[in-house]
Amino acid sequence: MFDKAKASGLPKRGHTVRPLALAAPVRLRVEPVWKLTVFLALLGGASARAQAPSPRVNVANGACTREIDGFGTTAPAHGAGDSWLLDLYYSDLGASILRVDLTPRFRPPVSDYAYNSPWYHNAPGQPGPEGNNVRTYKGIDDYKRSFGGRKAPIVVFGPELAQQAGNFDFAHPDIRGIGALAQRGTRIGGARGEFKLVGSVWSPAPWLKQSSGSHFEGGGGNMPAEGTPWPFIWAGNFAGGVLDTSDKKLPELADRSGPTSALTQFARITAAYVLGFQRAYGVKFYALSLQNELNFETFYNSCSYPDAKGYAAALKALRKELDKHGELRAIKLIGPEDLLGADAWALWQFGDARAPVHKNLQYLSVLAKEQALSALSFVAVHAYANDGVHAAGDDEQMWRWFIDGWQKAPAQGLPERVNGVRHYGLKSWMTELSGESNVWAPPQGGNLNDSALGLALKAHRGLTAGEQSAWLYWQTVDGESVRGETLTDSALRARSPKFVAFKHFARHIRPGSCAQPVAVENGAEVFASAYRHPSYGTTIVLINTGAATQVTLASELVGAGATAAYTSTAMMPWQRAILHAGKDGLPLNMPGQSMVTVVAQPARK
Repeated sequence: MFDKAKASGLPKRGHTVRPLALAAPVRLRVEPVWKLTVFLALLGGASARAQAPSPRVNVANGACTREIDGFGTTAPAHGAGDSWLLDLYYSDLGASILRVDLTPRFRPPVSDYAYNSPWYHNAPGQPGPEGNNVRTYKGIDDYKRSFGGRKAPIVVFGPELAQQAGNFDFAHPDIRGIGALAQRGTRIGGARGEFKLVGSVWSPAPWLKQSSGSHFEGGGGNMPAEGTPWPFIWAGNFAGGVLDTSDKKLPELADRSGPTSALTQFARITAAYVLGFQRAYGVKFYALSLQNELNFETFYNSCSYPDAKGYAAALKALRKELDKHGELRAIKLIGPEDLLGADAWALWQFGDARAPVHKNLQYLSVLAKEQALSALSFVAVHAYANDGVHAAGDDEQMWRWFIDGWQKAPAQGLPERVNGVRHYGLKSWMTELSGESNVWAPPQGGNLNDSALGLALKAHRGLTAGEQSAWLYWQTVDGESVRGETLTDSALRARSPKFVAFKHFARHIRPGSCAQPVAVENGAEVFASAYRHPSYGTTIVLINTGAATQVTLASELVGAGATAAYTSTAMMPWQRAILHAGKDGLPLNMPGQSMVTVVAQPARK
């Protein structure tokens, strides 16, 4: 699988600098270097004593809103089993969710010659017989036609999943690495119910797909030629096209009992792949998404479901297949894993009535009408803008529309009333986002969102305005130097600014925590969220995008006694201190452009 080429340059979010109010004396036991930092912060604020009241974080009206399921990333395509990454992901980051690609990896001869597609040192090489760097096809007949002197084989799956799992290559080094990452999570958090393994299909088997009527845009180098119609095989990737959801029985897909449909084969292949992976690595999947970004065709493994009725048919077929097998029956189905977008239309539909491409809230509406909503356990969404590249996760209005819908059309042409996720009684996970530069904060006048603090604000918006129960970044690492798509790399590891920002949420907000609404008074540049756990206590995550200030946490949040605080700035990430709350709460010094995670009982070092 090829990683997404996701750009930075996120929508600009300005910020201002406010004066520092002198902090009241705070009793704290700290490391020596942290003592110096606090002393300098207090000294620097001496001239600001007469400024406006400092920010205060209070418990808002209302009880805990929802349970938090956890945090994590998608497993990298290569090197997932490296020992340093296993330790970094679980022991340092504290990740509790692992998302993996479930595109089936078939054994030879099905996968021979990169699924009979042109590639370097292949037969055929580039360009192939069509004068293109890909092998195009329109459907199952065309997939099996002669290409480069050979016919690409397919495999038809019968109902005996355990036997059919032998068609997959679970011993491939990349799959072994992903298996090792899943095994470590199961060992660490499985017994406590804290670890969740989640799968997402990037593409079904290629012979089950048909033409979408769309064409590839781009080209150059070893890429497909400009205008190549979807679907095609590029370097062994099952690129684009739509799943045949007609349920028409085809002679090419006959098992021992007779012809089957592409829809039946999709359900069997997906279920068999999951069963085989579970048995190969001794793990259990918590949930599956039947398609990653379901109307985003691209040159790597991908597939489109522009019509929600087709998605509903695939969802029901997969649920029916999973329910036949005791080892798979408890697995939840989630989706649609569409993009959040950056305007109201992105939540409903692209295109006109003649050729619509359905979006998040219309998928849910159609699932309800097609009696398929019961097959969906909860919702999953990617917090990207309409292009699938730039992040939209900091947009509070988009999250409100996603959760609550609207009772008056926010744009001309949209339905007057649209139900949000809340209407269907489903929780939601944010399962992918990326795009920031790996700097703690931008230079003066720069784009705040294009930084680690910007990443933190996106997580904050998703967990508060978006009421998400889980939040996943795209990838921890990808084998390259850290960039927009990743949190860190093999050299920076826990020192990477983006990794540190994400760690402020993932490490101490444990699965099973309850999101507690809070309100920030007198703090336009201070953002706070709080989470209560029966065993781990209360965790408060604060983000300060302005100048140094003192923030007081209400006693109702932190209680009395010693409290651990972890503070990060551009120069000093993840500094631990022990603070003590007074009768009026916990006074907390926040340096300029910083993050602080407060844990109101002893926490892991």
